[in-house]
Amino acid sequence: MSKYALAKQCLADAVAAGKASNASEDEVVEAVIVLAVAQLAKCAGARRAADALRYELQNIGGDVDTVFLRSR
Repeated sequence: MSKYALAKQCLADAVAAGKASNASEDEVVEAVIVLAVAQLAKCAGARRAADALRYELQNIGGDVDTVFLRSR
């Protein structure tokens, strides 16, 4: 299983568990982002976490085409 497939499954599981606890999908996803960013900064360093966030923010705006870079 790829790292993205694994993360996608973990996120789906978290959203499902959140619904069972009356948490909305956006609340669960936001909480996952907050915790994932903190963990990335802890294990890979603040600079790498910041670089990853900047990259993903550019992708939200359509500035970066990640289709060729990774499988989702």
